[in-house]
Amino acid sequence: MTIAYPHELAFDNRDEPESLSYVPANAGALPPVWARFFGYLSADGLTYLLGFVIYGWLIRILADRQYGQLSVATSIYQVLMVLGALGLDLVGPRLIAEAGGDPIRIVQRGQWIRLSMSLGVCAPATAVLAMIYWHRGQGDVAAVIVAGFAMVLARTVDVSYLAVALGRPGALARTRTLGLGLYLALLLACQPIVVRAVWIIPVLNAMGMYVGRVLLLRILHRHARAGLAAPQRQIMTSDIVYQGVKASAGMLLLLAYQTLDVVLLAKYVPAESVGQYAMVSRLYLFGTAVLACLLNTFLPELVAAANDGELLAMRFRRFALASTGLGVSGAAVFWIAGPWACETLGHRHLAIARQVAPLYALLFLVMAVCNPFLSLLPSLHRTGSYVGAIAGAATMLGCVDLFLIPRFGTTGAALGQLVATSFLTILVATVYLSHVRSLHRINTFRAAPSYSS
Repeated sequence: MTIAYPHELAFDNRDEPESLSYVPANAGALPPVWARFFGYLSADGLTYLLGFVIYGWLIRILADRQYGQLSVATSIYQVLMVLGALGLDLVGPRLIAEAGGDPIRIVQRGQWIRLSMSLGVCAPATAVLAMIYWHRGQGDVAAVIVAGFAMVLARTVDVSYLAVALGRPGALARTRTLGLGLYLALLLACQPIVVRAVWIIPVLNAMGMYVGRVLLLRILHRHARAGLAAPQRQIMTSDIVYQGVKASAGMLLLLAYQTLDVVLLAKYVPAESVGQYAMVSRLYLFGTAVLACLLNTFLPELVAAANDGELLAMRFRRFALASTGLGVSGAAVFWIAGPWACETLGHRHLAIARQVAPLYALLFLVMAVCNPFLSLLPSLHRTGSYVGAIAGAATMLGCVDLFLIPRFGTTGAALGQLVATSFLTILVATVYLSHVRSLHRINTFRAAPSYSS
């Protein structure tokens, strides 16, 4: 099955500059690949690693029932965070590159769009979901969902995509470390309150993240002003919204099918089992953060070659090989050390974690193969195909989960993730190969007059 749309097969950007990457005028070449990768790894990797440690600490101080409720509510408000972010993490670097000039103009419009989306769509959705859980007699879950809206608002000031466009992983690492450090300090200071009121956890998280993100914007504002380039084309607000909505739809579906299985699990297995499954799932999300670091490392060069089929294919091969190698090593570490890490943080034997960890190790390997194809599509003007592929995989996951989870519980949920991600890999690889073939045909057609002359 090929998800491809005729109007996307061959886009012609004759009037656009040859290179679309935003490089500050006084910065020269981007830092080496290894320096950028470890810079982003220290930023995103530290975020998820400390987040995993924090949740391990929460498992020690919260009852299993409380942690299960927190996992369900977190899965819900994380989806709202992606919805409010409007896909700018994926399409933002490309929009900045295409616009040229002062990237802060794009960032400011993006912030207002995100804020409008959060207040106009996410706030009503939060209220409706909280009321549903309240009427079900799960008031604690409803309270965490409402408090999670603070995380949605904090997401509106996130400018990580600007750090990617400017090639500034160091600033991203420092500010995220500051935000997480503040979050951890607030948790430790408020431990007596946290034990009695779980809803305060996302509020404290939002406070720490907001401080770090505001500081990042101030740092990047100086770098962006210092490296202004000539404007290339006008980016309308409607363009940002349109491209962001499509990318956000894909990211929303992807996050939903990566995390919302705990909501379905809660109907069939005890809260204690849901909590253990969520521990392994969060460790897997840390691994996907490393894959995102790899994407940010190669993205400027890939965007610059977006209109050159041969150069794009060559650079993409490097990206795909690096991602696959990372997947093999990561899967081995996950298989061997994953259960040990969960039990060390939880300070008790976790039978469910040991049961599902090998399946999640295989899932990480499949996702490492899938990630280069999947994450690059929005930067190649294939956002529609990106959304369609994820929607197809999410539909398959829903059908598989409805069959497996009632019969096999947490093992069925992990198997469903593995089947759906394998299917997604086939879809996005087919779309990418179709895109490269169309570029070769366009380049051959353009070169034909020069050959005949």
